[in-house]
Amino acid sequence: MPTKQKLIDIAILRTFAIVCVVFFHVYGMMYANHFPVSKDIYASMYFRVVQCGLINIAMPLFLFISGYLFVYLLQKGKYSTFGNLLKNKVQRVLLPYFIFGYIMLITTGRGFNPLPLVWGGFWHLWFLPVLFWCFVISWLVRLYLFKLKLYQSLILLTVLFAVSLLPRLPFKLLCINSLPIWLCWFYLGMFIFQYRKIIERFFVQFKLVYICFAIYLFIQITYPTEYMDLHWYSLLSQCMGVLTVWYIIHNIHWKNLTITKYLENFSNYSYGVYIFHNWIALYLVSQTMQHIFPLASWAISHTILFPLGFFIATLMISLGLSWVMLKTKFGKLLIG
Repeated sequence: MPTKQKLIDIAILRTFAIVCVVFFHVYGMMYANHFPVSKDIYASMYFRVVQCGLINIAMPLFLFISGYLFVYLLQKGKYSTFGNLLKNKVQRVLLPYFIFGYIMLITTGRGFNPLPLVWGGFWHLWFLPVLFWCFVISWLVRLYLFKLKLYQSLILLTVLFAVSLLPRLPFKLLCINSLPIWLCWFYLGMFIFQYRKIIERFFVQFKLVYICFAIYLFIQITYPTEYMDLHWYSLLSQCMGVLTVWYIIHNIHWKNLTITKYLENFSNYSYGVYIFHNWIALYLVSQTMQHIFPLASWAISHTILFPLGFFIATLMISLGLSWVMLKTKFGKLLIG
């Protein structure tokens, strides 16, 4: 079983994923309708990287990390009963979803009706109820999963990826219709943790990291696929990208690097950053802000510096808000 030190790589992986997600949402706003005059310029500059690149690795990584840590914590004796798991995930996943989701629902002019939170997933927070279902389903079948042999686990993983290509079901209670799309990534994390020693040997013996990266790069160049436009080749590309990033970060000696403690500290606030960043970004480009500052002019005059500054501001404000929240008992309860 890995020690706490060995999980530094997972903290770094989480930091990488949250930075990519903030990048995705911030840069995506640059070719939405916030700045009509410059949106075509930004789409031509950033669309392929933002919509077809990093986000297709970052969101699967969040599920991958959760599945990886789920098995780690199960082996440490956590979630010994279904009641323990349910209590933990309602408090840590569903409660923040409903509280922050409702606040964002009201403050973004979408009214007071909570139905969008219950039926479907609201905004970027859809990820939280999907994660809840991943935990619940995986706990219920955990004993069966841990009895599988390696080849059986590989078959199951392949089936889950194939299922993710099927059309969504119409039943949208707490975004459960999205579960088939994302459960494969959660189980991939469980699979990697369970067979990590064997997988690492294969990576070393056959230089798999180069093969994975080459496949990812080839598909990205020849068949770039927009986020959530699922095809077998886009799933293959995502899988190769996730495995490449995981293996590289896993094999860096983070304990020897000065930057590690800062990345780990940032990782501790990543949950709050995920919850707040899209909300913050929307206010930073609101009509009010555009009346105070010449944002539209800056956007068209500084196509590199402006979105970069927008990204950094969103990231830092979200980080600061998370830091403040975690200084309170209420904040610790929700995002601690």
